[in-house]
Amino acid sequence: QLHFGQKLLILYPKKKMKKLTIANAYQNYWSYIMDKIKKEIRLFKLLEKLKKRDLYNHLNNVNLLNEELDKTNQLLSKINNIIQENTEKTDNYILGANFKNKSKIVNVMSKQKYIAENKKGFLLEQKNKTDLEIAKIFIQKDKIEKKVHNKKLEFGEYQDLKLEITNRNFKKN
Repeated sequence: QLHFGQKLLILYPKKKMKKLTIANAYQNYWSYIMDKIKKEIRLFKLLEKLKKRDLYNHLNNVNLLNEELDKTNQLLSKINNIIQENTEKTDNYILGANFKNKSKIVNVMSKQKYIAENKKGFLLEQKNKTDLEIAKIFIQKDKIEKKVHNKKLEFGEYQDLKLEITNRNFKKN
């Protein structure tokens, strides 16, 4: 069993042997642990920053999708109004040329309506996918924040332990 003040011999390859006390070995160990925790905290904070960036990108995409959906809805309502105006019967006697023009307009507008409805469906699908991604990022961000908090607590505990060991060492000397 080792006690404080006792000398340890640590071998380093191709170097001279160093003499360390147990207290110094403990301090080196605690410093190593604390440096490792600091590095993990820094990496988690970087990851948290990246998740925030991804979140802002997705929120921007959702805003753009919402604008496009509004434009598409306005377009669909205009197309429906044009179709409705051209399919109403105004007189019992309609000129052939007038009927032909109205039927062409209704035909073209029906095709445009079909295209606009497909676009709207695609935009809604993309919006749902983006909303799911945002939800995932929020969950990941919360997990990362918890890990950072836990690592900070762990770092504080190790600091207290290191300080306790150092104080104990000074009292013995």
